[in-house]
Amino acid sequence: MIRKQFYNFFNKAVLSILFLILFISISNANPTKYLCNKGMDNLYVTFDKKEKKVIAGYSKPKKYWTEASFIFWISADDTTVHEFTFENSYNRLAGKLKIKSHNLVSSRERWLYYNCLANQ
Repeated sequence: MIRKQFYNFFNKAVLSILFLILFISISNANPTKYLCNKGMDNLYVTFDKKEKKVIAGYSKPKKYWTEASFIFWISADDTTVHEFTFENSYNRLAGKLKIKSHNLVSSRERWLYYNCLANQ
């Protein structure tokens, strides 16, 4: 009787621990999503640290590179090159996004500044 109770307890404990470890490892693999806003404009930015890719708004995933607390990536369309700079806060719960748009036809540059908050 005691042996059966110990066996049941052991099985439940092992299964609980395995489930907890599996759940924690899956939750750490999730991408980090930020909601960036500038006045009435909102932009979602999602960082996939495993594959080192970023999705800004509805764009296709782009490769990014890092230096200290900064994340950089570049996007382009027919006439414009966009340079993105994301500055993380110390605790990674907030950040600032700077977008430099350079028009290749008119050689005009435009800067956009967004404040971002983690949005999981």
